[in-house]
Amino acid sequence: MAPATAAKRPRISDDDRLVNMWLHNRSANTARAYRADVDAFRQWADKPLADVVLDDLQGWFDSLKGSDATRRRKLASVKSALAFGVRVGFLDVDVGAALRLDRGRDRLSERILTEEDVRRVIDMEECPRKRVALRVLYFMGLRISEMCSLTWRDMTRRQQGGVASVFGKGGKTRHVLVPAKLWKEIVAVRADDWRPETPVVPGHDGSPLHLRAAHRLVKRAAKRAGLPDASAHWFRHAHASHALDNGAPAHVVQQTLGHSDLKTTTRYAHVREGDGGGNYLKD
Repeated sequence: MAPATAAKRPRISDDDRLVNMWLHNRSANTARAYRADVDAFRQWADKPLADVVLDDLQGWFDSLKGSDATRRRKLASVKSALAFGVRVGFLDVDVGAALRLDRGRDRLSERILTEEDVRRVIDMEECPRKRVALRVLYFMGLRISEMCSLTWRDMTRRQQGGVASVFGKGGKTRHVLVPAKLWKEIVAVRADDWRPETPVVPGHDGSPLHLRAAHRLVKRAAKRAGLPDASAHWFRHAHASHALDNGAPAHVVQQTLGHSDLKTTTRYAHVREGDGGGNYLKD
């Protein structure tokens, strides 16, 4: 009897190789999001990327649902992959370069919570573990993925509070202050048998907090406080805006948030409702 033949592995297409190279060394969360965008486009176009034309990209963009920001983000992912394909010689023409969009309206000010809003969201959360998650997002200005991946190996005790080594966007590590009161609250929810790999903000069973669970936690807390549209990233926006409003130097806020460009940070200094240059002129 002839021996059973090994199951054949599915052939990896050139497009798969291209996408894998494009995503090489990106963070897991970034790679997952970018791959989903490009896979959605490939499924919609139903042709190799080498055969894609401008009409395909325009038609796909027009078919997208959701907010303008979400549609633009998805298009940017695909345009980046196509441009990379040309740079490494997989593609002959960068069809995405011809598709340019007018810059959308800046709606950052609509996503800034007041200090009272933030306090209400946090104070109405009765679970100590979940309250710590909300306070970490706000007082440390972390991205939600950074919070979920933070372990006690990354935490260093100081005389007042501590410092967290945060591995963030772009594969960069930054050092973020942990205020003394927040440090005590974090320690209070830590397991008695904690180890270096123990998550700083654990899930309900002590295991690492999953990204989806973290998003749900924030959405439910915000909704409970009458802010159903708020998301985890709004706490990061609030951190930047409130710190600048209260006199923090822009370069300090930039370092805390991990912004590569100071212009990104200083956007938050101009979004408080009711403020403007006229308030600083003599009448």
